[in-house]
Amino acid sequence: MKKIKKVWRKLPIEKRLRIPINYFNLDELEILKIRKIIDPKEKLIQSAKLQFETFGDIHTDLTSWIAGYASDATVREKFGSSLKLREIFIKSKITNKKIKPSWADIKRNVILPTEITKNLAEETGIHLGDGNLNINTDKFGWKRYGYNITGNLAEEIIYYSKHILPLIKSLYNLEGRLLFNKDKNSITADYKSKAIVEYKNKILKLPIGKKTYAQIPKEIMKDKELQKRVIIGLVDTDFSLINSMNLNLKLTSINVINQISKILKNNKINFNIKFYDNNKLGGIYINQRNSLKILEDWKLNNIKHISKYEVWKEFKKYFPYSHTEERLALLKGIIDIEHLNKICNKRKKASEKVETASR
Repeated sequence: MKKIKKVWRKLPIEKRLRIPINYFNLDELEILKIRKIIDPKEKLIQSAKLQFETFGDIHTDLTSWIAGYASDATVREKFGSSLKLREIFIKSKITNKKIKPSWADIKRNVILPTEITKNLAEETGIHLGDGNLNINTDKFGWKRYGYNITGNLAEEIIYYSKHILPLIKSLYNLEGRLLFNKDKNSITADYKSKAIVEYKNKILKLPIGKKTYAQIPKEIMKDKELQKRVIIGLVDTDFSLINSMNLNLKLTSINVINQISKILKNNKINFNIKFYDNNKLGGIYINQRNSLKILEDWKLNNIKHISKYEVWKEFKKYFPYSHTEERLALLKGIIDIEHLNKICNKRKKASEKVETASR
């Protein structure tokens, strides 16, 4: 369905009433038939029906013009809201009264979890690691709801395309889009959904914007298996795996740092915890033996970590400056150690040159 241009709303009424015919190519006789209906509500319903059957969508400006009214104020007057008219044709699958889905959510059949599952616990860990909720207002005053997860393009394109997108699709029945920024070496899984943002904020109690005061949801903290899965999501996204095969993490959310500490203790994982900058930053440091326990037994999903571990295990070597696909190529025998060393040394020299120039 074509977009309704904002300027059309300022046109004289006689020109607005011709838009359904001249721009959207709707049948003029059908429109005249609708305009002859006496009952205003029925007139608007038939107008919306014509749109929905033609385009699979309903825009309330077009609904009004088809019915012979100047603006969509008539829709709100007769139905209370645009959404109530639209829901005559598609009912939302979201039953939680705290969540008010947008028409786009309803039309795309967005669903919301009704309980905390293992997959939801892991996705919550991903969110706490690299995710963000945002609500912005555009220049026309409309609120835009977004949920995005951002990682390292060179290291995580496989993890995002093969794991994060299918995981979120299974939870919310919504396809995400991947955004690539080569200049910043970033990859983003981007979702536009009011329902998802409200669910995560109102039900899971995850914050809009900065995650300084974020917490792992209470329901997850009550269940040992769910605790483990939220840690998997956090390790996959926000932990670093360094050359000694130690897993390290730094977060501005002291609440989450303390909760991670509790979960690791529950699972008999030894670690060190430190706080910096007057308790504004917290760090978790897991030694090699305990990191290997997580890498070998907890079934991580980010191939970035898995490939580093598999290379270290097979070749007893860590390759700084290597990328995930290169490590996978080494494991498959497509390239050898010498070739990967040359790639890494070249990147190291380039990085040192940039660092020297910036001083």
